[in-house]
Amino acid sequence: MMTVAERLRHETRALHEQTEALLYTEPLRAGAMHPEQYRHLLQAHWTFHQALEAAIDQNPVFFRSYDQNDRRKTPWLEADLAELNMDLPDSRPDLFQHWSPIDLLGAAYVGEGSMLGGKAVMHYLQKSPELQPLLINARFYRGYGVEALDKWKAFGAILAAQEEANHDRIIEAAQRAFLAYHDIFRHTQPQRQAVA
Repeated sequence: MMTVAERLRHETRALHEQTEALLYTEPLRAGAMHPEQYRHLLQAHWTFHQALEAAIDQNPVFFRSYDQNDRRKTPWLEADLAELNMDLPDSRPDLFQHWSPIDLLGAAYVGEGSMLGGKAVMHYLQKSPELQPLLINARFYRGYGVEALDKWKAFGAILAAQEEANHDRIIEAAQRAFLAYHDIFRHTQPQRQAVA
C-alpha cells in the first residue's frame, strides 16, 4: 500500500509534467530563455505563493509544524522582482479561498515540491546568456539551499501524520493546485508570448 507521499508523486505526475512543460522548459533547457520569460515566471510564482501563504496564515494551528515563517517564498520573489525594477502582479486572494486546511496541505505539496527542483532550474537559467546579468542577486531559484532535503523530509512527515481518510482529498487538492498554476501562468503571460 502506497503512502500519501507516494500517491501524490504518482497521481500528480502527469500534471507535474504538464506544468513543467508550460513553464518555458524548452527554452530553459536549451539555454535560450529570454528576460521577458524569466520575468513572467517570477510573476506567476509570486501570484501562486502569495495566495497560498496568505491562506495558510489563516490556519496557524493546523500548520504549526509546517513552520510557515521559515518556508515563505514571497520575500524571495519580491526581492527578485524589485531587482528587475518590476511591480508586483495583481494578487489573487480568491485562489485558495474556501480551501480547508487539508486542501491547503495538497497545495503546499506543489509549492514545496517546486523548491526541490530550484537548484536545477537555477543551473539552466545560468546557461541563457541574456539572463546572466539578471541572476547575480537572484534568490527564489536558490530555494532552501543546503536545507532543501531536510525541509522536504519534514514536509513528508506532516503528510505522513494525516489520517488516511484525508489522503484522497490531499491528492485532489494538489491536482487542483497544479491547475491553478496553469491558470496563473496564462493570466500573467505577456501578450507577445501568448502565441509562442
